[in-house]
Amino acid sequence: MSTPEKVAENAAISFVLALGNALHRYGTPAHRLEEALKECCRRLELDAEVFTTPTTIIMSFGEPHELRTRMMRVDSTELDMDKLARVDALADRVAAQAVSPADGVVQLEEILAARRRYRARVSTPMHAVTAGALAVFFGGGLPEVAVAAVIGLALGTFAIFAQRSTDQARVFELAGAAFASLTANVVSAYVDYSPSLATVAALIVLLPGMSLTIAMTELATRNLIAGTARLMSAVIVLLELVVGVALGERAAATLVDIHQIAPVALPAWSQWAALGASLIGVAVLVQTQPRAFVWILLTGVLGYIAARIGTGWLGQLGAMFGAFAVGIVGNVYARYLQRPAQIVTVPAVLLLVPGAMGFRGIRSLLTGETLTGVGTVFEMFIVATAIVAGLLIANAALQPRRSL
Repeated sequence: MSTPEKVAENAAISFVLALGNALHRYGTPAHRLEEALKECCRRLELDAEVFTTPTTIIMSFGEPHELRTRMMRVDSTELDMDKLARVDALADRVAAQAVSPADGVVQLEEILAARRRYRARVSTPMHAVTAGALAVFFGGGLPEVAVAAVIGLALGTFAIFAQRSTDQARVFELAGAAFASLTANVVSAYVDYSPSLATVAALIVLLPGMSLTIAMTELATRNLIAGTARLMSAVIVLLELVVGVALGERAAATLVDIHQIAPVALPAWSQWAALGASLIGVAVLVQTQPRAFVWILLTGVLGYIAARIGTGWLGQLGAMFGAFAVGIVGNVYARYLQRPAQIVTVPAVLLLVPGAMGFRGIRSLLTGETLTGVGTVFEMFIVATAIVAGLLIANAALQPRRSL
């Protein structure tokens, strides 16, 4: 017969399991996810062990002689900072006993089922804004910016339909890369510009740079299985994008004569405008709450300035300075506003991660440029490691006082 204490314990366990599923779904790295779940269990007076990977959560509850273990197969993650903040706030209320665990499970289900903060009519144009802005950073001129923005808008539209089917979602990166490459190269027959630059800028949102950085962070924090699995997932996505681009180029070559023109970069001041536009664009794409936009702009600008200073001093390792600045501002945000640091660090870090570098490296390997490809891929890992080092040093210098 169940006692009141047993019923309360079962409700607490149900909440922790639902919380783990929600936090994993919204892009929480393994080390932070495990810390958050352990802290929640401690405050709910549960004895628990936690193990997570990108596809599995295993939790054991109770004393060694009466362990109850649950393994959950979890879905792929999506970056939704709005729902992550809501889940985090609910976890704090349950841990503080302001909300019962049973009610917490119900509210978690409501959060998961709720519509995203930004509807398609708002988020889809942000693909165009982000792609066009990043074309500026890659040294593109007005033609590259315009074409990248148009392709980015089309990919954002395709993403809406791809999400409706699991089978379509699994080939979205491959099909999207082929479409972007085909379009960019066909346009080059009529407009003098660099189709390769426009292609990379348009695909930047699909590049797994964030997954790569999270994987390196998990490896650095000794979450070896989670880090290795996520790293291989990022490599597979890169390969799909490269194959898609190659298919698009071959198809375009059968239709038109492809022209590759060196781009004429826009004035230096345009990069500041592009920085602001890309930060807002990415913030909308990851569903960040509007009240965090000022913090995101501050974080991104400081990270960009620090990265430029560091690059002038240490070359590619200078990304560590940018990541350190981003991590410090994110921890200040988490410490004093009691919200997850990821809300402001994710959009800023996405502009630092070397996804485009990995794309170029793997593409060089597949086209037989072995030395160039190996060098670029190695450089990608160096930059990713530098970013991870900067974030870890920031956490050591100024702790966020929160698990997330």
